[in-house]
Amino acid sequence: MTGRSEAPGRSPPGLRLIHAAIFLAIAAGVVAAAVPEWRQGLFALGRPYHAGPPPRALLVLGSVLAAAGGAGLLVALARGRSAPLGVSWLILGSAGVAVLGAAGSPPREFPSELALNTRLIQLGQRVQAFMVGQLQERGEVPVAHEPWQEALARAAPAESPIRTRSFRQVPPQVVRVRTPEARPEPLVPGSLLLWVSPDGAAFELRLVGLEGGLPRVLVDDAGAPVVLHGLYNPNLPDPGGPAP
Repeated sequence: MTGRSEAPGRSPPGLRLIHAAIFLAIAAGVVAAAVPEWRQGLFALGRPYHAGPPPRALLVLGSVLAAAGGAGLLVALARGRSAPLGVSWLILGSAGVAVLGAAGSPPREFPSELALNTRLIQLGQRVQAFMVGQLQERGEVPVAHEPWQEALARAAPAESPIRTRSFRQVPPQVVRVRTPEARPEPLVPGSLLLWVSPDGAAFELRLVGLEGGLPRVLVDDAGAPVVLHGLYNPNLPDPGGPAP
């Protein structure tokens, strides 16, 4: 009398458990690697503006494949059957896709709104310092918009971290206003609201940052707008500062 063999589609329980443990661990690793990408994508879709790059598509795809393969593996395990060969290949494929998605990518940075607003203040201060130097050297600053935008372009980083819901970059810009308190519509984050006196002897910069995904003029701890001033003072020495 021969020993009873396993039914078709079934392998020994121990082997099934070992196989499931290995491939579920692979699938879990792929999904875990994609969690920040999913979090960033869902966060961005829920508000008009946000900070940070778009999710890496291959990592997101790999996590979807891994989740599908893991679900198929669990179903087969619950039914006491060997996992179909296609499920195993699906999980292995998801790992390969995830590796391709992460390979060669720089470290991901998803700045908070506080960090973004702090960077915007620092950017405004660089423009302010440059234009104060111009003010002290010439007794006036440009009244036209273009020199201010050029100064901002030199001071700003190459890539803006501010993006729309569709992940379109929002570059920083100088927006002229008629009065210091004026607020253009619509407000766009990353804007420097510029007021220059008619004689060019004074200027004020107000900064539009982010709060809850919405553009807001930045305020200090007392709730007053953050204002970067420039005023000609003939008693100060010529700073001779370099351009930003």
